[in-house]
Order: sequence, then C-alpha cells, then structure tokens
Amino acid sequence: MNKNIEIKIPQNIYFNKDLRNIFESYFKKEITEKQFNEINFFYLFNMPHINEKMTIKLNEDIEKFVWDIYFIENINNRRDRTISYLKNSGFEVYSDIILKVSWRLIIGLGASHPQETSMTLHHIYGIPYIPGSAVKGITRHWIVLKFADDIARETKEDFEKITDKISSAIESDNDINRQIDEINFKDILDIFGTQKHEGKIIFFDAYPIENIKLKTDIMNPHYPDYYTKNEPPTDWQSPRPIKFLTIDSNTKFQFYIAGKDKELLDKTKKLLIEALKNYGIGAKTSLGYGIFEE
Repeated sequence: MNKNIEIKIPQNIYFNKDLRNIFESYFKKEITEKQFNEINFFYLFNMPHINEKMTIKLNEDIEKFVWDIYFIENINNRRDRTISYLKNSGFEVYSDIILKVSWRLIIGLGASHPQETSMTLHHIYGIPYIPGSAVKGITRHWIVLKFADDIARETKEDFEKITDKISSAIESDNDINRQIDEINFKDILDIFGTQKHEGKIIFFDAYPIENIKLKTDIMNPHYPDYYTKNEPPTDWQSPRPIKFLTIDSNTKFQFYIAGKDKELLDKTKKLLIEALKNYGIGAKTSLGYGIFEE
C-alpha cells in the first residue's frame, strides 16, 4: 500500500515563476508515492528525494517510461480533425507518409537546457515530436544539395560554394533554368517560398503514431577542458561522458503536407521521403541518427 507523503518544492533557479506556482498549488495536498513518480517522468525526468536539494539529471529509468497509447491516439485524432477543416477549405492533404526511425533520432539536442543536452517535447502534450519547420527545412536542404551535386559534377566547381550560391538564389527569387528529377528551380520557389513570396505547400508537425521508445545515449568528449576552459587538448584530461535522450528505432512518425496544387504536392512528397531516408533529420545525421525507413 502506498503511503501518503507531503512534498516541499525547493526554490530552484530552473523553475520559472509560472511553473513553480503550478507545482506549489498542486503539492498543497498530500499525494501518493505513485503520483509523485509519475510527476517525475512527466516534468523533470528525475526530481530529487523529498527535502533534498534539487538536482536535474537524466535518469536511466526514463527508458522504461511508456506513454498511454490512447493519449497518443487522441493527439493524432485531434490533428485529423484540424486536417479535415483544411480539406473543406479546398486544400489537398497528403497524410500517407508514415516512416519509422531506422536507428535513433535526436530533435532539439542543442536547445537551451540545464543538462546541456535537450530534446524537443511538445509544449502542450509533452511528447517528442518533429516541428513542421524542421520538416520543411530538411526537405528544402535536400533539394538544394541535389542541385548543387548536379552542378558540381558538371562544372567541377566547389560543392560548398555552389550550395551557398543556390541558397542565395532561392532567397533572392532568381531563376535558374535547370531541372532535376522533374523538379525545376521554379518549383523550389513555389514549394518553399522566398523572402518576398510565401510557399504554396504547408508542412505540419510530425507526431509519433504508436508507442514511443526512448533510449539514453552518450557523447564522450576526450578533452573537456579544451572545450570549457580554453586549455590545450592534452592526453592527461579524462573523458567526461555526457548523457542525452534519443528516440529509439522503430518509432513510427506520420508526416502531413498540404496545398492546393496537386503536382507540387507530389513533388514535395517525393523530396520529403528522399530527405528522410537518405539524409536524415535532427542532430548527428552524419553519424546515422535521424534516418528513416519504410
């Protein structure tokens, strides 16, 4: 039988005023140990023991945490209702882009966080997700890379310089008479827009549609003083493992795009799937993170 305990919330610099008020209001009543453990997971992953100074660290037990599958289903059902309103307004919506993480996925690793490493969680639902801006950004980056690679092979110019040149041309709304896989430069401008014109395709946040699997990973800087104290990278420094949270393999995400031009939607869908399967999204894609598969 769970005993009742009374929790005193310490004054912690990582609590903003609103969040502290919510906690203090909630903890005015006695709660069970089970409820306390649930709050650990939902809010800070690992709160300290009662009446001890608060420390924030990544708890390995977070890997065992399971979100309620009905909660995830309700989130996706709510989004589907929003999508139906768009359809009634004359938009074509593609919702059949369902891919799974092939290894691990990290979104928001470099965001501001007291642990030095972070993960993007939805500000309302509290679940890991991929922001629509990231989905749009990686799709745009992928087609720029394809154009740059094509021009570099043809002209033998520097790949990085060509990439910058194409990105600048997109921003300035310049035209390049070149086509790759039935996608020309005008299509890029129409899909993604420029500083002068909005894009014709809407990219939505991508949510997991089944169980969310989390996994703790580490990065292991061998010269910590070189990065933090401006000291030389010497061999007598000890490695300092830094833990960070990832979304584990086989977690499925559903991607939505919408627009009124079906031809542009078809081209965007093709680019999006190519980008996710060949380039990846999020942090550490060069190491194999963020790659998706069907």
